[in-house]
Amino acid sequence: MAKIGLIFNGVWSHYAMATAPKYRDLYRLLYVHDLDTNAMSDLDALAIPFQSNQAVLTEKKAIIYDFLRAGKKVFLEGDSSTAWLDAQWEDRPVNNYWWVTDPTHPPVSDTNYNHPVYQGLSPRQACWHTHGVYTRVPTSAEILQTNDLGDVITWQTHEYGGTLLATTLDPIVEHGVQQITHLDNYVDRLTAWLSGVQPVPERMTIDTTVYGEGALV
Repeated sequence: MAKIGLIFNGVWSHYAMATAPKYRDLYRLLYVHDLDTNAMSDLDALAIPFQSNQAVLTEKKAIIYDFLRAGKKVFLEGDSSTAWLDAQWEDRPVNNYWWVTDPTHPPVSDTNYNHPVYQGLSPRQACWHTHGVYTRVPTSAEILQTNDLGDVITWQTHEYGGTLLATTLDPIVEHGVQQITHLDNYVDRLTAWLSGVQPVPERMTIDTTVYGEGALV
């Protein structure tokens, strides 16, 4: 039974991950325009991926915070908007080549490996690239990752009743794209933290049948 709602607005990488055999019993796609309390009533967590519709999330703000007030978890990755989140995200250039040009200088320089999502990860598994930084976070926030300038990459707060974990990393999108081969390590830990269920220890594969493969001639 699905325990995590993955907010979805048509991005194919979100769909690919949520329908992958490894994860599809734990994630339920929730179309962002249809997001309401009933759709989330039996879920333990929400995942809001990079490339989500920030304008519609703003319209649904009360629903998200009611979910948190019920003691549940929300994971936010990539970009965000101050219109619904009490934090300031700012864009920065994405370095997709650091491990070739300067492998000892990753975009994240400090990680709290005591957090369940990061426990047991190597520095490479804990950061592949970042999409911007947080220049302002809630005063109650615990900082989990920073870059070498001290900019916030990942933070967490319990201020709203449940747990809100926000990061400028993009594990859901990149795992769906399948170009970074080590993301099972991060996404499995994230999934277990959100749902309380450990995914099977194998590499994620894409189920082509959910795309209607072979239907067109």
